[in-house]
Formats: sequence, C-alpha cells, structure tokens
Amino acid sequence: MRSFWRRHRALRILSYVVLAFLLLICVLPYLIPLGEPQADISPEELVSEHGRFLDIDGASVYVEERNPESAQTTIVFIHGFGGSTFSWRHNVPFFADQGYRVFSLDLKGFGLSYKNFASDYSHRAQAGLLAEVLARLEIDQAYFVGHSMGTSVMLHFAHLYPEKVLGLISVDGAVNLDDGFVRISALLNFPPFRRIGEVFLTRYMTKERFGRILRDAYYRQDVVMAEILDGYYNRLVSGQWAQSLLAMTRDMPKNTITFALKDLEFPALILWGQKDTWVKRIDIDRWRDEIPSAEFHAIPEAGHMLMEECPELFNNMVLAFLLSHGE
Repeated sequence: MRSFWRRHRALRILSYVVLAFLLLICVLPYLIPLGEPQADISPEELVSEHGRFLDIDGASVYVEERNPESAQTTIVFIHGFGGSTFSWRHNVPFFADQGYRVFSLDLKGFGLSYKNFASDYSHRAQAGLLAEVLARLEIDQAYFVGHSMGTSVMLHFAHLYPEKVLGLISVDGAVNLDDGFVRISALLNFPPFRRIGEVFLTRYMTKERFGRILRDAYYRQDVVMAEILDGYYNRLVSGQWAQSLLAMTRDMPKNTITFALKDLEFPALILWGQKDTWVKRIDIDRWRDEIPSAEFHAIPEAGHMLMEECPELFNNMVLAFLLSHGE
C-alpha cells in the first residue's frame, strides 16, 4: 500500500510539472514584448514612379512596369529571398532603354506586397500569383529572369505555364532537389510557437544585424553602400513581415522540385558568381545539368548579387542571349 501511494504521489508531481511546463510555453511568449524594428521611411514613399499596386484576390501586390505599350518582347524579373523590385534597379532601366517591355514585382511576403501568416508562400503558389498578375497585365509570353530563390519560382512557373515562357535566365539560382527539410509546420501553426518565432525575429533583426547578413551576400564590398542597406531593410520590415517569414519557413518543404527539369525545353541562360558563398558551384551543377538547352557562365569576381556587383556585364550578357534568340 505504501508503494502504491508513493507511485501515486510521483505521478501527481509529474503531472504538475507537465502542466507548469505547458503553461510556461503557452503564456511566457506573450509576456515578452516584440521588438520594434522600424523602417526609415513609410512604404508609400518607396513606391516608384513606375510602380503601382494590383488587387489580386483581395491582396495588394506591388508591381513595376516600363514600356507597357512596347511591341517588343517582355522581360519579367523575379527577385530572390529578402529581395524586391529594388534588387533590379541596375537592370530594369537598361532593358527599358533597349525598348523592351519590362516588368518586375514584389512576391507575396516581400517588399511592399501583402504579408501575413495565412497565405501559401510555397514557390508553386508564388508562381500562381505571378501568372495571375501577368494575366491582369495582359502579358501572354515573356522571358523570365530569376535571382536565387526567384529561379525556383521561375522553374515552377515554367513547369505550370509553359505556354507563357519564351526563355529562362537564372542568376545564382537557389534550387532544391531534395526533400530534406525538417517539417516544422505543425509547430509554427501552434500560436505560442509562432509567437516565440515573432519574438526572436523582431528582436534579432536589427538594422545592424541585417546589414551584416546582406553584406555577406556580396563579394564586392565596395558596392554595398548605406543607401543599398536602406533600400533592402526598409522594404523588409514593412507590414506583418515576421509573420510572413515564419510562414515561408513553414512552407519550405513544398519548394522541392519534383518535376523533370529536362522537360523545360526553353532557351536557358544560367549565370553564377564564382565568389558566391551562398549558392555553391556544386549546387548549381546539380540542377543545371538537368536542363539540356542551358548555356552556363561562371562570372569571376562576383558573389551572390551578380546583377548588382557587375551590372554592366550582366546586362550585356542577358542582352546578347536575347538577341541570339531573335528578340
């Protein structure tokens, strides 16, 4: 009998410990205030003279377009993770001056476009959003330029909407072929864990820390000026940015390329900065070899931000590619 009561008491103590732990997990995150990273200027002040917002299924999507009446080919620019239309500031004007119709957008969760936790941020869903925007703008076909994560979105788009694609241009493409992500979506859908993520992001992502992360993407540090840091940071911390970043983490397992890249029989140009520490040559080779039509160039003295570090070289190489295909 004494043994029974000892076990009973131990179980009761254990239940109290578990209950206290659950209460701690559920309550403590809400007792810690969120950080307050602030942009230097309001989102409204970041809208370009060529920019506007489109309402897509009740959500605001920021787009920039030049030469909308041009009879020449359209070029669509798709930014990478943490990027926006700002990423193409050295490139879009060049191609607009050549007479092309040029379009770029802030994907959902990025830049000035809508940000929340509920949306699907998978690359397949981003490709679907892009298709809706192009339909709204009556762009039937285009060449697509994707940087880093934007390459994955571009490849998903080409797979889903091949009739809209004239050619593909990848810049330091980050493409996942392995289904190896830790599946934490269930954790992030649990509000207290999501709150922990918000606390961490809003307290960690100061402008100083963001600057260190951003500079690491560049090999040529001389191009990373204060206005570039401002341009990226001001667009990052707008709206419910922490919620959207957590949702992107939740949706990462959906981004694996599961379709056959060899079936993307389009003219393709793949550019990679040899000093890129974010996307290695071995990572590029794994997927570029699957696209038989791809023309590949490794650019010396350039890192992950090739189109910003060597804009003249980048622009001329892309232009030569377009001209070689009669565009």
